[in-house]
Amino acid sequence: MEGGAISTEAATVAAIGLAAVLTIAVAAALLIPGVSGPARSPSTPLAEVVDGYNGTAVIRISGITIDLAACRIYLVDPVGALHDVQTAILTNTTLEEGRAAYIFYLPLDDRPAASGYWITDEPGLVFTADYHVTVRPFAPGGQWRIVVYDSRSMKNRVDQVLLITGPASPA
Repeated sequence: MEGGAISTEAATVAAIGLAAVLTIAVAAALLIPGVSGPARSPSTPLAEVVDGYNGTAVIRISGITIDLAACRIYLVDPVGALHDVQTAILTNTTLEEGRAAYIFYLPLDDRPAASGYWITDEPGLVFTADYHVTVRPFAPGGQWRIVVYDSRSMKNRVDQVLLITGPASPA
Protein backbone atom coordinates (compact mmCIF):
# COMPACT_ATOMS: atom_id res chain seq x y z
CA MET A 1 0.00 0.00 0.00
CA GLU A 2 1.38 3.38 -0.98
CA GLY A 3 1.37 6.38 1.38
CA GLY A 4 -0.38 8.96 -0.81
CA ALA A 5 -3.24 11.44 -0.40
CA ILE A 6 -6.72 10.10 0.33
CA SER A 7 -9.57 10.63 -2.08
CA THR A 8 -12.18 13.35 -1.67
CA GLU A 9 -14.84 10.68 -1.13
CA ALA A 10 -12.86 9.06 1.68
CA ALA A 11 -12.28 12.46 3.34
CA THR A 12 -16.01 13.26 3.14
CA VAL A 13 -16.97 9.93 4.71
CA ALA A 14 -14.40 10.44 7.49
CA ALA A 15 -15.67 13.99 8.19
CA ILE A 16 -19.28 12.85 8.36
CA GLY A 17 -18.34 9.99 10.68
CA LEU A 18 -16.38 12.32 12.98
CA ALA A 19 -19.27 14.82 13.04
CA ALA A 20 -21.71 12.03 13.96
CA VAL A 21 -19.48 10.82 16.81
CA LEU A 22 -19.07 14.37 18.17
CA THR A 23 -22.82 15.03 17.94
CA ILE A 24 -23.59 11.86 19.89
CA ALA A 25 -20.96 12.71 22.51
CA VAL A 26 -22.33 16.23 23.04
CA ALA A 27 -25.93 14.98 23.18
CA ALA A 28 -24.98 12.33 25.73
CA ALA A 29 -23.24 14.92 27.90
CA LEU A 30 -26.29 17.18 27.83
CA LEU A 31 -28.63 14.38 28.83
CA ILE A 32 -26.69 13.35 31.94
CA PRO A 33 -28.78 14.50 34.96
CA GLY A 34 -27.20 17.35 36.87
CA VAL A 35 -24.79 18.34 34.09
CA SER A 36 -27.07 20.76 32.25
CA GLY A 37 -28.81 22.08 35.36
CA PRO A 38 -30.46 20.94 38.55
CA ALA A 39 -32.30 17.66 38.28
CA ARG A 40 -36.04 18.18 38.14
CA SER A 41 -38.72 15.65 37.57
CA PRO A 42 -40.41 16.22 34.20
CA SER A 43 -43.74 15.69 35.94
CA THR A 44 -43.09 18.62 38.30
CA PRO A 45 -45.00 21.60 36.91
CA LEU A 46 -43.29 24.98 36.67
CA ALA A 47 -46.66 26.68 37.07
CA GLU A 48 -49.62 25.50 39.10
CA VAL A 49 -52.88 26.82 40.47
CA VAL A 50 -52.95 27.36 44.24
CA ASP A 51 -55.49 28.87 46.61
CA GLY A 52 -54.85 32.49 47.49
CA TYR A 53 -56.77 34.65 49.96
CA ASN A 54 -60.28 33.26 50.63
CA GLY A 55 -59.59 30.32 48.29
CA THR A 56 -59.25 32.50 45.19
CA ALA A 57 -57.15 30.84 42.49
CA VAL A 58 -53.70 32.28 41.81
CA ILE A 59 -50.90 30.89 39.64
CA ARG A 60 -47.63 29.97 41.36
CA ILE A 61 -44.40 29.75 39.33
CA SER A 62 -41.54 27.88 41.00
CA GLY A 63 -38.85 25.28 40.40
CA ILE A 64 -37.02 27.28 37.74
CA THR A 65 -34.19 29.80 37.79
CA ILE A 66 -35.29 32.75 35.71
CA ASP A 67 -34.77 36.52 35.64
CA LEU A 68 -38.33 37.83 35.64
CA ALA A 69 -37.09 41.34 34.76
CA ALA A 70 -35.90 39.97 31.39
CA CYS A 71 -39.20 38.21 30.68
CA ARG A 72 -42.59 39.04 29.26
CA ILE A 73 -45.43 37.12 30.83
CA TYR A 74 -48.69 36.47 29.03
CA LEU A 75 -51.93 34.74 29.85
CA VAL A 76 -54.38 33.43 27.27
CA ASP A 77 -57.86 32.96 28.68
CA PRO A 78 -60.27 30.17 27.68
CA VAL A 79 -61.87 32.30 24.93
CA GLY A 80 -58.48 33.11 23.38
CA ALA A 81 -57.96 36.66 24.66
CA LEU A 82 -54.34 37.62 25.36
CA HIS A 83 -53.54 39.36 28.66
CA ASP A 84 -50.24 41.00 29.60
CA VAL A 85 -49.07 40.36 33.15
CA GLN A 86 -47.69 43.47 34.86
CA THR A 87 -45.19 43.58 37.72
CA ALA A 88 -46.68 44.39 41.13
CA ILE A 89 -43.98 43.92 43.78
CA LEU A 90 -40.86 41.89 43.00
CA THR A 91 -38.44 42.07 45.90
CA ASN A 92 -36.10 39.79 43.95
CA THR A 93 -36.45 39.72 40.16
CA THR A 94 -34.51 36.46 39.86
CA LEU A 95 -36.65 33.47 40.67
CA GLU A 96 -34.46 30.69 42.08
CA GLU A 97 -34.83 27.30 43.70
CA GLY A 98 -37.02 27.57 46.79
CA ARG A 99 -38.61 30.84 45.65
CA ALA A 100 -41.99 31.39 44.07
CA ALA A 101 -43.81 34.11 42.18
CA TYR A 102 -47.57 34.47 42.00
CA ILE A 103 -49.86 35.73 39.24
CA PHE A 104 -53.18 37.14 40.37
CA TYR A 105 -56.10 39.18 39.05
CA LEU A 106 -56.95 42.51 40.64
CA PRO A 107 -59.67 44.65 39.08
CA LEU A 108 -59.92 48.19 40.40
CA ASP A 109 -63.21 49.88 39.60
CA ASP A 110 -61.94 53.32 40.56
CA ARG A 111 -58.68 52.90 38.56
CA PRO A 112 -59.34 50.85 35.40
CA ALA A 113 -55.81 51.52 34.08
CA ALA A 114 -54.40 49.73 37.14
CA SER A 115 -56.75 46.77 36.77
CA GLY A 116 -55.46 43.50 35.39
CA TYR A 117 -53.15 40.57 35.92
CA TRP A 118 -50.10 41.04 38.11
CA ILE A 119 -47.03 39.07 39.21
CA THR A 120 -45.39 39.31 42.62
CA ASP A 121 -43.03 37.41 44.87
CA GLU A 122 -44.61 39.01 47.95
CA PRO A 123 -46.94 36.34 49.41
CA GLY A 124 -48.88 38.96 51.39
CA LEU A 125 -50.32 40.31 48.14
CA VAL A 126 -52.11 37.06 47.34
CA PHE A 127 -52.59 35.28 50.67
CA THR A 128 -53.75 38.19 52.87
CA ALA A 129 -55.78 41.38 52.58
CA ASP A 130 -52.90 43.49 53.96
CA TYR A 131 -52.22 45.37 50.70
CA HIS A 132 -55.67 45.57 49.12
CA VAL A 133 -59.19 44.30 49.61
CA THR A 134 -58.45 40.94 47.97
CA VAL A 135 -57.45 39.29 44.73
CA ARG A 136 -60.30 38.29 42.44
CA PRO A 137 -60.98 35.03 40.59
CA PHE A 138 -59.73 34.50 37.05
CA ALA A 139 -62.73 34.74 34.74
CA PRO A 140 -63.93 32.93 32.78
CA GLY A 141 -63.13 29.56 34.25
CA GLY A 142 -61.49 26.96 32.04
CA GLN A 143 -58.15 26.25 30.39
CA TRP A 144 -55.71 29.18 30.81
CA ARG A 145 -52.33 29.22 29.10
CA ILE A 146 -49.35 30.88 30.77
CA VAL A 147 -46.30 31.84 28.73
CA VAL A 148 -43.11 33.26 30.26
CA TYR A 149 -40.95 34.46 27.37
CA ASP A 150 -37.27 35.17 28.10
CA SER A 151 -36.13 37.91 25.71
CA ARG A 152 -32.44 37.22 26.40
CA SER A 153 -32.50 33.56 25.43
CA MET A 154 -35.43 34.11 23.03
CA LYS A 155 -37.21 31.05 24.46
CA ASN A 156 -40.39 30.32 26.33
CA ARG A 157 -39.22 29.40 29.82
CA VAL A 158 -42.73 28.41 30.86
CA ASP A 159 -45.51 27.41 28.47
CA GLN A 160 -48.29 25.54 30.25
CA VAL A 161 -52.04 25.16 30.19
CA LEU A 162 -53.74 25.24 33.58
CA LEU A 163 -57.31 24.51 34.59
CA ILE A 164 -58.61 27.45 36.59
CA THR A 165 -62.14 27.28 37.91
CA GLY A 166 -64.25 30.39 37.54
CA PRO A 167 -65.69 32.56 40.28
CA ALA A 168 -67.53 30.69 42.99
CA SER A 169 -71.19 31.36 43.62
CA PRO A 170 -71.84 33.87 46.40
CA ALA A 171 -72.53 32.15 49.70
